[in-house]
Amino acid sequence: MTDKKHSPFATGLLKAAPTQTKMAEAEKQLQKVQKKQQSTAAKQQKQQKVEQQIAITGKPFWWLMTMFVCSVVYLFPEAVFNAALTDVAGGRNSSHDDLRAVELFGRTISGIGVTLLLADMLLTGKRVARVGAALGYFSLIAILVWPTVFFGQKWLVDKFIIDASTPAERQQAYISQVLRSALIEKSIQFEGINYDPDTAHSSTEKAFLSVFGGLVYADDKLVDDLSQKKRMIMEKFVRDRAMSNFDTHYQDYDEFRQTLRGKYQEYADGSAKYNRAIASSPERSDEYWLDTQNQVKQGWEKYQKGVTAYEARVESRAQKIAPKIYDYFERRNKCKERKGSSRNSCYERLQENYDREIKKLSIPYIPADDWLIREEISTSENVGNSIIAGVMTFGLFTAMQAVDAATGGDAGLKDHRMVYTNDVNHYKNVLMVKMEPNFIKESGGYPLGITSLHTFRVHELTSIKVNKKLKQKGLSLPTAWSITDRLTFDKAVASKVRQQADIEWRKNMRAKNTDMPPNLSWQQFQRHHEIQQRIAKRMGDLYVNPTLADWNNRQFKQQIIEPNIQRKTTEYINVLEAQQAEFADGGKFEATGKSALRATIIPPISMSISLALVLLTVLKLPMKLVELVQAKQAKPKEDKASKPYLKPAITATLLAAIFVVPLSVGGNKYTMEDSAMNYFFEQMEKNDSASVSYALKWLLVTQPLVQPIGTSIDNALNMTRGFHAISEPLDRFDLAVLPEHDEVASTKSTAAKPTLKLPLTVNTNVDNARISVMNIKPKYQAGMLLPPGGYDIKVSAPGHQAVRQWVYLKADQTQFTIKL
Repeated sequence: MTDKKHSPFATGLLKAAPTQTKMAEAEKQLQKVQKKQQSTAAKQQKQQKVEQQIAITGKPFWWLMTMFVCSVVYLFPEAVFNAALTDVAGGRNSSHDDLRAVELFGRTISGIGVTLLLADMLLTGKRVARVGAALGYFSLIAILVWPTVFFGQKWLVDKFIIDASTPAERQQAYISQVLRSALIEKSIQFEGINYDPDTAHSSTEKAFLSVFGGLVYADDKLVDDLSQKKRMIMEKFVRDRAMSNFDTHYQDYDEFRQTLRGKYQEYADGSAKYNRAIASSPERSDEYWLDTQNQVKQGWEKYQKGVTAYEARVESRAQKIAPKIYDYFERRNKCKERKGSSRNSCYERLQENYDREIKKLSIPYIPADDWLIREEISTSENVGNSIIAGVMTFGLFTAMQAVDAATGGDAGLKDHRMVYTNDVNHYKNVLMVKMEPNFIKESGGYPLGITSLHTFRVHELTSIKVNKKLKQKGLSLPTAWSITDRLTFDKAVASKVRQQADIEWRKNMRAKNTDMPPNLSWQQFQRHHEIQQRIAKRMGDLYVNPTLADWNNRQFKQQIIEPNIQRKTTEYINVLEAQQAEFADGGKFEATGKSALRATIIPPISMSISLALVLLTVLKLPMKLVELVQAKQAKPKEDKASKPYLKPAITATLLAAIFVVPLSVGGNKYTMEDSAMNYFFEQMEKNDSASVSYALKWLLVTQPLVQPIGTSIDNALNMTRGFHAISEPLDRFDLAVLPEHDEVASTKSTAAKPTLKLPLTVNTNVDNARISVMNIKPKYQAGMLLPPGGYDIKVSAPGHQAVRQWVYLKADQTQFTIKL
């Protein structure tokens, strides 16, 4: 039989003919092949389009778009840097650290800008045909170009401008910076220059102040003329600067003195507590004395209990030993009746038994005869006994007595005899004496026989024991002290109370990072060297020793401001009157001159380059946009071969728009021909070059147009603040590769003079702030001596965000202020 559902014929037919499943699989394979062919065709079409775009513009559309976006993005930080540099170089109270921070930001952005520029120029054709290859080439360019530009700028400036400068150039740069500062403080005025330092600085004023130092630096005649009046200028400049900040300085002083008064109140409260502790000495002495008397009473009670227990033990042993000792003597009397060796053997056996019994009773060994009682014999008894003996011996005993007396004997007359008894009390009394060493040991050294508390109290051992206990409690008494000596005891307690008060006082002072003695008056407190150190730390360069905290504003001016004016004036005059040789390499004012030269020359140069890059990038963006459109449409430009002059013309137009148009169509009060500033430009054209004069004019006109834009961008995006948050590692890396030029000079000087060290002092606005120098092992101390160079300072305090900042220790700058 066959299965109707699975007949042999049907099974073979199904195996031989294609099924619906196999047809579906074949259809899927066909679809895969078609998709692969479509994908290949799409890739080929895309590649052809890319090649067509490269043939038209030299670059694919995606790369042009990438470069366009990068150029737009680059404009933002470059404009922010330009504005920040203007704010610092044209600011009123900008420091070397501010200039360095902006310089670091600018070098970082410049490295990015040059990287984008070279990538845009070099990466064309097949190099950017594929995304992977393009990104690889771009990464290679970035790795090579960014560090080169970042470090190269600094190296070139230091090598060919700063370090290559002459002592005369450094000195003149310093003078120009001083005159610039004097102009800012309105200590000097130039006729025709309408600059008002009391009004808010606009972008035009900031640009003017940025280039003013360079203009003065280029005018030798003006510097020579003003140098003749340098003392008058310096005194007025220093006084104007000091008085312009007088309210701020006095406000800081007033805030600090209020804080100091609060500190003194805490100190006075602590002194009062200290004095109360000292005054409590009599009460403490009474407490110690009462404790001592209780200790004596407890000792007496313990002694009495010990005596009672001792007597009970002795009574028990006496009860046991009395009959045995009595029996021993009875037996010994019987041994006397024996003769010869028998008597001796009797004595030996009896003694052995006696020794065993004594050992069993656990008492000190007592010779047998010590148990005997001495019984006195009266004269009448001796006479009566002699008479009786003489009668009984018919006078023979009497004759023998006479002979014994004649030869010096006692004639048989005895004053006592030893007897034994079975009275338990006798044995108890003997044991009390013989076992007393055990009692003395148990009682801690006290003998038997102390019958009253007074006797126990005045005993020498009681004073020794009490002295030992008191010493464990920290009370120091003489070794020979007696418990009856209360006066010495009171003095010892007073000494301990003072010692404890001193320890507590020093503990509280250490918690406040000070080591001041107690009970200082307000005047003594202010003048204490630690308080003066705190005042000096808070006031920084303004500090005058001593500075008191109860001066009014008039006294503050007389005692602080006036001496500082004289000191700063002298410092400026010393530098201005220094010989040019002192500004040479290795000279006293080398670092000062180089720093002034950097502040004079570098800001205008950096500002001009940055401004040109911003404007050039902005004007090139439309051209890049046109290239994007052409690449997107993939249509070749018409009449390309017939217009070879088009690109040069556009380039020339862009350069003219950047460098010519602003001066041609615009200007401000500092660049007008009838302006007094024109005198400086004319002198520069005579002494240096017309191109530099033109560049500075162009900067004065163009910079005020761009600076507000960069400031607005920074206010919106907080770029400088964001960069500051990540600048620390970059700053350390930069200093590790290329130290500051003045730091290098200091290092060379240190190599020549290994013992040269400078005092480092860091001031802050928070009391008890913790200051650490992160790149050295020694712990920070105000005025610590260190070699000149850069130091990574960290300032922290509870409730404040820690601040970390690099400072540069040099001969003319050893104090730094870091505020939390």
